[in-house]
Amino acid sequence: MIKLPWHRTKTSRGQALVEFAIILPVLALFLMLALDFGRVFFGWVALNNAARIAANSAAVQAQAWNPPGNTTQQTTYKNQVVNDLNAINCRPPGANTTWQVADVPQPTFDGTASQYDLDHHVVVKLNCKFTFLTPLVGNILGNILTIGARADFTIRGGEVAGIPIGPNPPPPGCVDAVVPNMVGQSVAGARGQWTSAGFTGAFTPATGSDTETVLTQTTSPPSNPGDCVVKTTPVTVTYTVNGCVSPTLKIPNLVGMTVSAARSAWTSAGFSGAFNPSSGSGTDNVTAQTTNPSSSPGQCEPPTTTVAVTHSAPPPPPTTCQMPQLVGLHVADAQTTFATAGFTGTLTASSPPNGNYLVKSQDKVFGQSYDCTISVTVSG
Repeated sequence: MIKLPWHRTKTSRGQALVEFAIILPVLALFLMLALDFGRVFFGWVALNNAARIAANSAAVQAQAWNPPGNTTQQTTYKNQVVNDLNAINCRPPGANTTWQVADVPQPTFDGTASQYDLDHHVVVKLNCKFTFLTPLVGNILGNILTIGARADFTIRGGEVAGIPIGPNPPPPGCVDAVVPNMVGQSVAGARGQWTSAGFTGAFTPATGSDTETVLTQTTSPPSNPGDCVVKTTPVTVTYTVNGCVSPTLKIPNLVGMTVSAARSAWTSAGFSGAFNPSSGSGTDNVTAQTTNPSSSPGQCEPPTTTVAVTHSAPPPPPTTCQMPQLVGLHVADAQTTFATAGFTGTLTASSPPNGNYLVKSQDKVFGQSYDCTISVTVSG
């Protein structure tokens, strides 16, 4: 018997196409699942790395969160976390589409009285919202998936027997405290850094001027940033005051004020120098000001600077006022409008006598000038 060659029939080819059409959606689904699973896994790994880096950073500078804290170091920590998280496809838990400093949670410490000291623990928890790339997977599992990461590190920065240790060790042989460089910081930040460095000596100014910028720092005995000195060393900083270098003050502009208000503004600006006239003429308007030493408003001068103002009586009030349109207003609004136009008389509602109804007529003509003391009658 002779075997004829086998040939694929049309029926077999059609069957293969049907089988392929049936299995293709399943294969596509698995492919999309694999694609998004890989992206989620990569995001989770990156989020865990960011949490570990953040926890490590907090572990070597835990004193930055010890009240009153060091805002400069805290901001540096948060900026580092923001840079790490914006590099992955995972949005912050809030409404922002990219990570901002405000989205970064604070690290948490183990809660004991000495929680910021060596050998205690700091924990960083980060959560973010992952968006699926493929719509089908998003429809099945939900378009937003929240993933989280946690890192727990042992604190490695602080003090042992009063000796600071950590990422910036003190100079060899230093058993007291290292003078920090506070120039350029806010007064509040410098005050916190002085305490965080371990100093018990006074910081001057002890309070106030928190947002001003430190210009110079002077210790007693004199020292430079980085020097090792005893912890009881005091420090005094100079700082700007409204843009002026302490102790100078900014000259206020008094022209246009009443003499009484100008006198108060001069004192409120911090000046101890005399204000002339020292009394009286309170309701007069200041027309010019002259300081000694000579200066202009906005310049910086010593607190002992004196000022003399020239003044004149205010212009008399107008005797006539223009009647406003009261028709169409409620009675209460009409009363306010009448007084705002400068009239000192009374507004009387005649018909009906009570109620906050709409005014339909007024007995004085709108736009006409009248004596400011007259009264007006309206009706509804």
